Amino acid sequence: MKFYLIVAKGKKQGLPIPIEVDLFLMGSDKMCQLRAEHERIGEQHCALVNRGKKVFISDLDSGHPTLVNGEIMEPGVEWALHSGDLIEAGPLKFMVQYREKALSQRDLEEWALSCLDQAQDRKTAMDKLEHAEFHSTEFLNASSAASAILERLSAQKGVVKGRLRISRDEHVTLVRLNSIYLVEDAELALLSRELHDNLNRPNLKVLLDLKNIKRMSSTAVEMFANLRIWLRPFGSSLAMCRVRSEFVGMFATYPATHDLPIFDSKDKARASKW
Repeated sequence: MKFYLIVAKGKKQGLPIPIEVDLFLMGSDKMCQLRAEHERIGEQHCALVNRGKKVFISDLDSGHPTLVNGEIMEPGVEWALHSGDLIEAGPLKFMVQYREKALSQRDLEEWALSCLDQAQDRKTAMDKLEHAEFHSTEFLNASSAASAILERLSAQKGVVKGRLRISRDEHVTLVRLNSIYLVEDAELALLSRELHDNLNRPNLKVLLDLKNIKRMSSTAVEMFANLRIWLRPFGSSLAMCRVRSEFVGMFATYPATHDLPIFDSKDKARASKW
């Protein structure tokens, strides 16, 4: 899978920059692969590290902040980068994107521009799913009917928003977490915000799929406990599936999650009452 930075601001907006090295430095220093002279850009401002099929970013404590999705990074702390994340260093702004298949330069530039266009869409995942589910069945022509069918198929596969893939299966809202490590406070803050932004609907049955999670801190458990409490006034309920055995005991230690329904599979969760 190839990793790209797409210029999201300025004269070169839409330009895709392939990152093909394990360590990619941004700053004003000559040794940086991406160099820019500006009073708000440090000599070695931040670093992108490609490791284990994941890309991480670190602020190099240059005296100038690095922002990810508007959040200021703590120097020396690594954050995992996900598709659609926005990086800012001084006046520079880039969108993070991944792509499996190679494209010609022209097609690559069109793809990069379409990624930026999609980022301007402020609809939440739930907005898109609800639109697909409740789209009128009275079609003016075959084209509108085909469009509605494609929307429904897309809803079944799920809508990706940052660290989440959200889909609907009848009465259950399935949320798969795309992160691997739930450890760093900054990463958890971004994830918490995405969960709240996309689940602020009444009477949801939210099933969190933790299949991808390999490491989790006690702070992450607290975040899920707070999410469960936050959902209650909406009349919504929370359950989890595919949780590693070592994490189950962690949930049992918090009052808000000690009785949290945890299932071995998505099918068992769908078939159960919670």
